Amino acid sequence: MRTKEKQIMSKIETTCKNKYQHKLITLVSTISYINRQFKKYSQNRILYYFNGNLKRNGQKEIKIKTLQSYLYKLEKEFQVTNNYYQHLGINMGTAIYYKLQYSKKECYRRINKNFKERKENRHLNRINKYYQNKKACNKNSSVKKWECINNINNSNNKEEKTKLIEKLQVMKYVKKCKFKTDEFHSILNLEISKDEKIKALREMKRDENRLRKNLQNRMKYDENNQSKLQFKQKELSRILDKAKVKLEKKGYNEKQLEKEMQEIYEKYKSKPHFIIENDKYGDLKKIMGKIEVSCEKDRKNMQDNEKNIKDNIFSILLDQLRHNTSIEILLPVLKNYLNKQEKLDYSKAFNNQYYYELLKLLENKEDYCKVQNFK
Repeated sequence: MRTKEKQIMSKIETTCKNKYQHKLITLVSTISYINRQFKKYSQNRILYYFNGNLKRNGQKEIKIKTLQSYLYKLEKEFQVTNNYYQHLGINMGTAIYYKLQYSKKECYRRINKNFKERKENRHLNRINKYYQNKKACNKNSSVKKWECINNINNSNNKEEKTKLIEKLQVMKYVKKCKFKTDEFHSILNLEISKDEKIKALREMKRDENRLRKNLQNRMKYDENNQSKLQFKQKELSRILDKAKVKLEKKGYNEKQLEKEMQEIYEKYKSKPHFIIENDKYGDLKKIMGKIEVSCEKDRKNMQDNEKNIKDNIFSILLDQLRHNTSIEILLPVLKNYLNKQEKLDYSKAFNNQYYYELLKLLENKEDYCKVQNFK
């Protein structure tokens, strides 16, 4: 059986020059063979045998969609098969059967006849179009004149036309590139060929894209660095505030600490990692030590200054009040009075505020002493 089919297929190959026609005839032969061999089959099985026949005939294999198209054409267009399809339900597939309406040879004849009629019709259409065009040319022969091949003006017009077309093609490419600058005009004005212009424009666009990409990457890098720096500056401020609170608890002056911390922040705000990473860098310890030393000096100076003020005011008031009462009464009252003052001020000494307050205290003290002596 297979040898006979091979002989038939070789005969078909010699008579059919159209590949599509040959494939349809091969499909008819394949359907005939499958109907004889199998009672039930699927499209995949038809595809397997059909591709086998095509491979033996030296043709390319096809896919299932192409096979379905061929089967549809055999029924609807060539009318040599009767196709049966029955959907069996969800996930059950479809039952198929392809019955040849005629014998195999008759199917071949009908397919070949169809292609032959198509070929003849195309030939007749070409002839009819030729004669129609010829009639139209004869009618307008007095009006339309043919151009001379050797005419110089015609060749010049052709050159101008080609130049215009090339110019439009270059402009179309420029529009496609969407340049951000007007530098491409320098290339358009060059006396070079169209291909060279397009090549130069392509290189210019690549350079522009490269520059834009580098700029975008640089901006992203700067934004990331800026956000990181801001975060580190906040952390620096938090660490310095914490250190300030510790020093305030030790009794150092708050205003002086505020000033010192502000100076440190200004110094390290561009390089905050030296303070933040205190386990790696020793800047924070050194700074804390320097602040403590400077604050301790200032505190001693303030204490010495307060002591000098107190001694000076004591001397002034002693000199003013020594004539009003005895030294035995004046000294303890004056010392007690100055110790009770929170902050001594020279202005109160010079405007006699301390003097009058002490005078009242001394009068009360003298009255008290007199009463005690009388008793």
